[in-house]
Parts: sequence; C-alpha cells; structure tokens
Amino acid sequence: MQATIELLSELIRCRPVTSDIAAVNRAMQVMHRYLQEKGVFCVIEEVNGRQVLFASTAPGKVHDLLLNAHIDVVPADPELFEPRLEGDRLYGRGASDDLSNAVCIAHVLCRQLGKASVGAIFTADEEIGGSTTAAMIQRGYVGRKFAIVMDGPNGRIAIAQKGIQIVKLIAKGRGGHASAPWSFDNPIDKLIDGYLRLRQQWPEVTAEQQWQNTMAPCMLEAGFAGNQIPDEASMVINIRYIQHSDREKILAQIKDLTGLELETDRHCDPVVSDENAPELHLLSRAIQKYMPEYPSDFVRMNGATDARHMLSMGVPIAITSVVGQGAHSRCEWAELPSIDKYVQILEEVIAEL
Repeated sequence: MQATIELLSELIRCRPVTSDIAAVNRAMQVMHRYLQEKGVFCVIEEVNGRQVLFASTAPGKVHDLLLNAHIDVVPADPELFEPRLEGDRLYGRGASDDLSNAVCIAHVLCRQLGKASVGAIFTADEEIGGSTTAAMIQRGYVGRKFAIVMDGPNGRIAIAQKGIQIVKLIAKGRGGHASAPWSFDNPIDKLIDGYLRLRQQWPEVTAEQQWQNTMAPCMLEAGFAGNQIPDEASMVINIRYIQHSDREKILAQIKDLTGLELETDRHCDPVVSDENAPELHLLSRAIQKYMPEYPSDFVRMNGATDARHMLSMGVPIAITSVVGQGAHSRCEWAELPSIDKYVQILEEVIAEL
C-alpha cells in the first residue's frame, strides 16, 4: 500500500494538466523511472512534443493484453495538487481520473514481468481527445487478444461508449444600431429560430433511457456592444451518437432544420464491443470474485475514453476503473484498497487469457 501512496502522490504533485506539456512530461518520466527501475521494458515515444510511455512485460510492440490509462489531468486550484490521505482514500486532482488506474497498471506490469504478454500505453492528452493514444496505435503498439481501458465506471465494465461530434452553427446577417432593428437582419434571431426548430424535432432523452443520441448547446457567441446588432452569431453544439451511421444523418438533419451554416469540429466514433466476447466475461468473473458488491451486468457510457482509438485492433475492448469519485471536482478521491483488488483482477484475467 505504501508504494501505491508514494507513486500516486508523486504523480499528483507533478501537476500534469493537459495544457502544460512540460508538467505532463515530468509525470510521464516519474512513471517511466518507476517502471524501468523494476525492470519493466519501456519505450518513450514523442507525439507533438508530448512524451508517451509504452511499458510491457516483454520486449515488442504487440502483446496479448493491452492496458491503457492517462497521465494528464484537468486544471485545479494549487492546493488540490497536494495529496491528502484520509483513511483508505487519497484525495487530489487526478486521484480518480486517472492516476490511480495508471498506478494499478504499473503494479500489474511489475508483478507480471517475464510471466505474461502485457503491454500498456500511458496516454498524455486524453482530456483533450487522446491523440497520443491514436498515434501509439498507429505506430504499432497494440493488443493481440484484448484491450482494457482503465478509465471508466467503478467496478463495472462498459462495453460501449457514444461517439462525439462538435458542430458550430453560424448565422449571418446585417448589423447596425439597435435603436432601429427593423432596418437590419439580426443573426441572433436566425440562430435562435434555427436552433429551436432543431430542438423541437430532437427526441427527448430521459435519465432512465440514456442510450440514445443526444444534443447539448455548449457555447454562444455574438455581438460586441449592448446597443449594436451584430453581423454574425454562432452556437456550438455537442452531439453524442450511438451508431456509426448516425453521424452523417444527424449532420444532414441539423443543416436541413436550422438552415444555418455548419462547421464541424473534432469527432470520434462510437465504440461497441460484442457482449458475448469471452474476454469480457472473463473480466466480469474476476471482478465478481474480488469485488462482489458491484453488479456484474455490462453498461454503456455516455462519455468517451481512449477506447475510441483502439477500434482498428479488432479485439474486444473493456472500459473499467478502480474505485474513486469526484473526477474534475474539488473533492476527487481514489479508494486505495480497490487498486490492490484491481491488480488481482487483472492478474486473473492475464492468467486465463
């Protein structure tokens, strides 16, 4: 347990906020140094100035099991980067998302060194899309039989996650002095009217039936002064979709209903694994053995992880996590005993894979 606390605390103190590439690189070097001293095979790749660590129980890029966790974290006040231990919980930015999972994977690699075929990608930019994971997969660091992304539901297994499409709606008009609105073509009116037509046609999604396509407006931009009608107004919408074929249909629907210009920003495809895959049930049995308090049924995620970059491997992908709460909040913590339990869970999977 002490080794877990020390490594997790050192990673948190690096303050590896995604935008601070130097800080993330320092945290990556902490993990690199820890594993290298234990004899684990390590390779550091560079992706756009970001260091990305691949570590494995034997030489080579391809292994039976590929594990993944990310080293980067979201911003926080300075005091949240000083770890705080309270009972079995360690508090701090990244404790739950996702440094405790990175530490768990490190322990597995050390314990399985020379015994099994396990590789791990420690991602440097998951919080902004995970391009470093995508690059590592493209460079040949892959799993032969199974991939487990340690960045999901506590003690549960997610077998699917929604795709994401960011869309910007742009309304253009002709602006001027707000005292004579009849003389101008107000783009804000166009934007609101177009969005309302879209919203009225979008199916309502409830908490009880979440596994549906969703839409959420996230940003608005228009105008420079309180007495001036602008020439342009825009809105950014976050779309989550469940099937690959839905993306183009949704974009066409948005354009048709709103009548506005569209700009598409980054997108990632949905991930769906076959729930009958033996590897998923092997992991489920191991979790039930060591953490029977958690339901054994598979779940689906509304959010996205770096599983999105692993589809090309053609193997089952599970998304799970050690126990923790408060990701991205001021009260983020990881349950330390669950890290040890997950080490045992993953070792059981490795033994039977």
